[in-house]
Amino acid sequence: MAGTAVATGVLSYPAESVVVLAGIPGAGKSTLLRRVFPPGSNVTVLDSATTRDEWRPMLGGLPYGVWRPLVHLTCYVRVVRAIRRGGPLVIHDCATRPVARRLIGWAARTAGLPVHLIMLDVPEEVARRGQEDRNRVVREASMANHSRRWPELVKQAAEDPGLVVPGAVSAVVLSRGQANQVEEIVFHQPEANF
Repeated sequence: MAGTAVATGVLSYPAESVVVLAGIPGAGKSTLLRRVFPPGSNVTVLDSATTRDEWRPMLGGLPYGVWRPLVHLTCYVRVVRAIRRGGPLVIHDCATRPVARRLIGWAARTAGLPVHLIMLDVPEEVARRGQEDRNRVVREASMANHSRRWPELVKQAAEDPGLVVPGAVSAVVLSRGQANQVEEIVFHQPEANF
């Protein structure tokens, strides 16, 4: 199974992969992405926080709840376009929204790309501290929904990653400590058979 070499600090995937980095808000997804994909990386990383920051100068005077749907729409249009262009691609997504998971799976299947999951499994109280540390606290009701759905997704990933994102071929579930040990996420060309 791709992406299981956490003990070495490296997660490795085929070059044309779509990797979904999932976890409830505050789990540490953005922190991991910043560490392993610094500016100038040749891997496309899609993070809804980037989309939100782009819209903020124009709409930041309004409550975020008003323009949140626009952020999500923009982000998922970008996800579909990026998947059509091919991998490697890393998508930052909480994975608790079934529509988003189905969209990613459909787009990857249409493009003929394999999907792999990295799931950051942290307790809700740890995730809440992560939100406070970044000064971006999720609404109570929204966080409750994420936290309620998450354990079932972890269970499904262990049984069959395709139950989480349709067509997913592997899943790695990491604790916060294990995620902190990840030094690289690499994408490699398959070895030629002669």
